[in-house]
Amino acid sequence: MRGQTLRLDAGPDVAPSHVVRGTVQGRPVYVVPRGPGTGRGPGATPEHREVVVGATSEEGPDDRRATAGGVFALLRDARALLPGLDEAALVETTARARPATPDNLPLVGPTDVPGLHLAAGHHRNGVLLAPVTADAVVAGLEGDDPPAALAAADPRRFTPTPVRGA
Repeated sequence: MRGQTLRLDAGPDVAPSHVVRGTVQGRPVYVVPRGPGTGRGPGATPEHREVVVGATSEEGPDDRRATAGGVFALLRDARALLPGLDEAALVETTARARPATPDNLPLVGPTDVPGLHLAAGHHRNGVLLAPVTADAVVAGLEGDDPPAALAAADPRRFTPTPVRGA
């Protein structure tokens, strides 16, 4: 899965003071302001803030190219939440792969290969799942079972079941 995010440079009268999350026509969108002085580009002052807008989620190759449609959708949806963002400067677009699995659950825990543990395939939830993933990795390295909360993320769920009589 590929995701796109935008970085805006917003003046103090435009940038939100806190994270704004919403759903616009069924699509999730978030707007994350950074601290004062993080703005970039021509005209940025010490009061300007970087504002991150995200994120798309689409199947496609990791060609690291933002699409016009993805940029438009993010700007449109962010503007629906915060109309003042019209005044912000678009300074960067980022398109990156988000490794995912067929069932959209990560792969966390031991595999059938002795000593091989996985912590991958988190899709767009890598940051959110980092603490429990770290606990699972530590547990695996110490020879303990992974946290029960990650039972559904067992990488062995994709191991083929042996055919009887084969």
